[in-house]
Amino acid sequence: MKKIILILALTFFSLASANCLKTIFEFQRYEYLMHDKDYSDFVLDSMYVDKGTANNRGERIYTWKGYYKDGILDSVHEGDYRDGEWEYRDKKYSVNINITHEGNVWTIIGTSGEEEIKDIIYFDGDSLAVTTTDEDGEYTSIYVLKNDTIFRSSEDQIIVMDETDTNTCYQKEYYDGTWTTWDRFETSNQDGRITVSKTYIEEGLDNKVMIYYMVPRNGVSTTSIHSKIRPAIIPEKVKKFDLLGRPAKGEHIIKVNR
Repeated sequence: MKKIILILALTFFSLASANCLKTIFEFQRYEYLMHDKDYSDFVLDSMYVDKGTANNRGERIYTWKGYYKDGILDSVHEGDYRDGEWEYRDKKYSVNINITHEGNVWTIIGTSGEEEIKDIIYFDGDSLAVTTTDEDGEYTSIYVLKNDTIFRSSEDQIIVMDETDTNTCYQKEYYDGTWTTWDRFETSNQDGRITVSKTYIEEGLDNKVMIYYMVPRNGVSTTSIHSKIRPAIIPEKVKKFDLLGRPAKGEHIIKVNR
């Protein structure tokens, strides 16, 4: 018991003292490994997305809240706000997940009916590579943390820290002889909870904002959403998440490639 408490204490201390780059790198790792209940780290607790711009905040909002059972995602509650009204969706997460872990490699396969998604994850401390195969094909995400920079698929795609604020960093791409800033990340750690905020930037102006809240696996919400009384349920018609419960490509997931 003392050993577990010590490990958690060291984890919280490490995260509390981490800068934006380290937090973003860890966030990406948690997003993929949150399905391994034997991996004692953080999982996605909830998400808040403002789909407007700096000029019309609060007019179009999306929220996501996950509920866990035995450390694994069990059900979700989603909300959409538009035209001054909220619409809600409650969904049971019923996917069969098979995980194998050998050394630095995890293989995660999720199946539901005839649908399947497969992740092969390599993580060695400062390098994270994920190859995902689904109905749309195969694609690979790469994150390499070196000193004060996260490199993606090439040195032309990077994430760097703000010069004066260690809790802020920027996603940039080198194209036609110019570095362009696409996104701004702001991170924090409070009471053992990690918060990652991402603001899309277009032509120098703030656009969509996404805020992710991560908590220790043993501290997630476990009360089933289906035991609560909710407003009218709106049938889900848009696929916002992939089979493993992550934001679907092009929806809310943190992406760097342009």
